[in-house]
Amino acid sequence: MPDCSAVESVLVSVVTRIVYPNGTGAASATGDKCKVFRGWPVPSGLDADLKAGFVNISVFPLDPEQNLTRYSTEWRELPVPNITLAMTVAGKTVTVGGSASCPLNAAVIVNNQGFVHPLQATDTPTSVATALAAMISSLTAATSVGPVITIPGATSLAARVGAVGRLVREIKRQKKSFVITVWCGSPRVRDAFGRILDAGLSDVTFLSLCDGTDGRLRYERTHVDDASQKSGLYRRDFFYSVEYGTTVAQNAAEAVVETINIAGGLDPDAPTLKSISF
Repeated sequence: MPDCSAVESVLVSVVTRIVYPNGTGAASATGDKCKVFRGWPVPSGLDADLKAGFVNISVFPLDPEQNLTRYSTEWRELPVPNITLAMTVAGKTVTVGGSASCPLNAAVIVNNQGFVHPLQATDTPTSVATALAAMISSLTAATSVGPVITIPGATSLAARVGAVGRLVREIKRQKKSFVITVWCGSPRVRDAFGRILDAGLSDVTFLSLCDGTDGRLRYERTHVDDASQKSGLYRRDFFYSVEYGTTVAQNAAEAVVETINIAGGLDPDAPTLKSISF
């Protein structure tokens, strides 16, 4: 679940991408050396950086905060992660391909009987095939060679892969203010970084947070400060608010095998079904 520190970290990432559009190994957007970080700079470290020609950009949370909690506490599903594992059926064989990822369930349905293997972080297509073949052997003969499972006695055969998604429930919501400060050794550099950040941050509407939810980024105001120019310090503050929710989460696996229980209906003299459960 995201908190103030998680939002700070995302803001640092966003600012870094704006300042270093070609990556941190390349030059910054202005050509000046720059450090982007959470928190307020330490005076001695800031002085040393400015003398060495480094620009500092800090992200710091402010006291103003508004409680925006709503009454709804319903669970909602987050986007399902990409499935990188593939299972192909050909005749009486199942071939496992692609790559393993967690959490994920691999299933083989043999003669209407399902066998499910929850993937592990160390799994490979071969180890998935081995695990499934071992489970299928409890019903009928099955062997695996590499990523291929062979079931000679299969009269019906199917294979499925199911992702494990996440459900989240918002338990409170807040709007928190943050200040993004550019600390520079000259007004020219400050103005150059200010223009880049002003345009870049204004183009961001939502922040993707660590739990899969989004935070709404809103511009509040900006402030230019030349009070310390005698000390060779020029700064510009960008004030933004982020509205985000605090959530709890749980896993939700996709169904890969169905089980149907039928009561009644088997007696020709009493054909009416009593119940069907899934």
